Amino acid sequence: MDHLYEEKISHLHDLINLSKIDGNEALNEVNFINSVADRLGISRVDLKKLKEKKSNIIFTPPNDIYQVMMQYHRLIVLMGIDRIIAEEEKKLCVNLGLKMNLKREAIEEIIDKAIDTPRHVISVDEIENIFYRHYKNG
Repeated sequence: MDHLYEEKISHLHDLINLSKIDGNEALNEVNFINSVADRLGISRVDLKKLKEKKSNIIFTPPNDIYQVMMQYHRLIVLMGIDRIIAEEEKKLCVNLGLKMNLKREAIEEIIDKAIDTPRHVISVDEIENIFYRHYKNG
């Protein structure tokens, strides 16, 4: 399996886990994951296998910071897409951000901003601005 495919599968696996963590996988969450899989070029057959798979998927984040931001943005969108942000969802997003080597302060600011936004979704531009502020000085 090539590295880029592993990154995509790892990310979809994280999205699937996030959608199920609160015990209620909403239809808009399923549709969002299907849409992400389509954009990443992952077939519905492979996505179905991933959802049914019982073995461990190796966490494989991208090396490129821009791609990390895109993945993290999708996690934040999914966290708030049903307009309910459970504590378990927040914890998983923090943990995944830390595993992606993101700064805790940036992660917490992004999650707080998502919580404070009426629809619980922030734009990729807002995430980029937060990362820029936290990373511009090293």
